[in-house]
Amino acid sequence: MKKALLVLALVLGTVLAPIAVLLALMLGSGGPPVFDAGALRPGSVPPEYEAWVIKAGSMCPEVSPSLIAAQIEVESGWNPNAVSPAGAQGFSQFMPYTWPTYGRDEDGNGRISPFDPADAIMAQGRFDCASASQATKDIESGRISGELLDIILVSYNCGYGCILDRGSPYGTAGGAESDSYPGKVKAAISKYTLPGAPRAPNFIPGGAFGANIVAAALAQQGLPYAWGGGDANGPTQGIRDGSVADSFGDYNKVGFDCSGLVTYAVAQASRHAVVLPSYTVHQLNDPRGQPVPVDQLQPGDVVFPAGGNPQHVAIYMGESMVVAAPQSGDVVKVQPMAEAVGANPDARRFG
Repeated sequence: MKKALLVLALVLGTVLAPIAVLLALMLGSGGPPVFDAGALRPGSVPPEYEAWVIKAGSMCPEVSPSLIAAQIEVESGWNPNAVSPAGAQGFSQFMPYTWPTYGRDEDGNGRISPFDPADAIMAQGRFDCASASQATKDIESGRISGELLDIILVSYNCGYGCILDRGSPYGTAGGAESDSYPGKVKAAISKYTLPGAPRAPNFIPGGAFGANIVAAALAQQGLPYAWGGGDANGPTQGIRDGSVADSFGDYNKVGFDCSGLVTYAVAQASRHAVVLPSYTVHQLNDPRGQPVPVDQLQPGDVVFPAGGNPQHVAIYMGESMVVAAPQSGDVVKVQPMAEAVGANPDARRFG
């Protein structure tokens, strides 16, 4: 991960904002470049670590599960006991002086260690999202330039101070190791990315609210349906329903149900200004939602089966398509609106 002496000097001079911001993607030449938020390819990650990779890759839309997995491959080759010649430790190769800032007891085993896979993976996601948050602000202000993904990766390898030192992630004081690190990780991302997962749409903080809802939801494609799963912060472990969901093992999955996905996407698009309740009927009747006729639907509108007592919900994308978490045994995906909620749904617009 980080180079001991260089990073210590540079990182101490930089305060990373720990708040994750929404995905900043380029529209024309005026914003940060496009970042592909690929969904995790089933079976590509060792099963005992999959839920943690999904969770860490869902902390902010800039950082996907496939990116987290690719970094782990490059950092340690999935060896939780790895120690580098420079002293970087564990799965995610944290230096001892950096670890206390990001490490937490994620699995409740009573210890906080870079050699604990759950602790390390989540700390990695936390670090990447902090870098993404700070970089988005600095790009917008003109303080730095460059591809957002390269900035995130060089920051991970060398520290955010390296980015500030040169004003970009290219030719930093990290030398050849830092220069080559983004290419190695990006080359590995496709191995962990679900084929056919479309790129998230353009997303600009403070931009079109509906488009931001769609972008946040699309970044979760491929995550499993989990009954009771998902909240304003991302996917969560499903719960028992005493029926069909239990037969699919939803209580052992980390993912979203239909309303959880909507809650997450709207919260992310609004920067948590609008956090919807968990149940579809409550979402339909939430007073913050404006009823919308079917012929006036716009991307980001929330659509429900007609009738006033919906048991499902989806997010309208345009062209009669939605993104949704359909049912147990399925995954977050794009599908025809008529298939998901009917051709004449009830609709609400938030924001």
